[in-house]
Amino acid sequence: MRDGEAGQDAFLITDGCVKVLGDNAEGNPALLAVRMTGDLVGELSVLDGKPRSSTVQAASPTRTRVIPGRDLLAFLSTHPATAAAVHNNVTAKLREAIRDRIDLNGAPVALRLARVILKLGTAYGTEVPEGVLIGAPLSQADFGSLVGTTEQSIRRALGTLRDEGLVLSHYRKLIVTDMNRLREMAHGRAPASRDRRIR
Repeated sequence: MRDGEAGQDAFLITDGCVKVLGDNAEGNPALLAVRMTGDLVGELSVLDGKPRSSTVQAASPTRTRVIPGRDLLAFLSTHPATAAAVHNNVTAKLREAIRDRIDLNGAPVALRLARVILKLGTAYGTEVPEGVLIGAPLSQADFGSLVGTTEQSIRRALGTLRDEGLVLSHYRKLIVTDMNRLREMAHGRAPASRDRRIR
C-alpha cells in the first residue's frame, strides 16, 4: 500500500508484521505504527473512499487475506457486530495516534519508549521463559521513529530500561522481563525496585 493511492481493498494480516510509514518534514519515511497478525489494514480508505493516508510495507515474511472493498462494505452493512468491531478498531487507532502525539510533546525519552514497548508487548507479545517477546523485528532507528527521537537517544533509553531490569535487547529482538514494572514506568511512576533489602 502506498500513500496517496486509491484504496480499493483492505488486508487482514494472517501472519507476519508490517510497518505503517509516513513522510516526515524532510520527506523521508518515518515509522508511524506496527501491525501484526490479526490486524486489519487499509480499511480506512475503503470506509471513506479517499486515497491511502500512509504507506504499508512488510517488515518480515507476511501473509494477508485481501478483502475487496465492495465485499467488506456489503458484509458490514448486514453484520452490525462486525461493523461495530471495525468502527472500534478505527477509533482505537485514532486514539493511539492522539496519545502518541501528546507523548511527543515533552515526555522524557525513556518514558515514551516504555509506553511504546508496553503497547507492543500488550498487543503482540509472546510468552517466553525470559518474559514477553515482542515479535516485531524493529531496529533502534525504528523505535526512534515511533518515539520521535534519535537513534542515539533510543540507545541511551534502552540502556536505562536494561539497567532497571525491565528489558533484554538483542539485534531486532526485544524481551520485556517485567511487564508490571514496565507498566509502572509507562504510567509515570518509578518502577518498584527488584531488590527490597534495606541498604
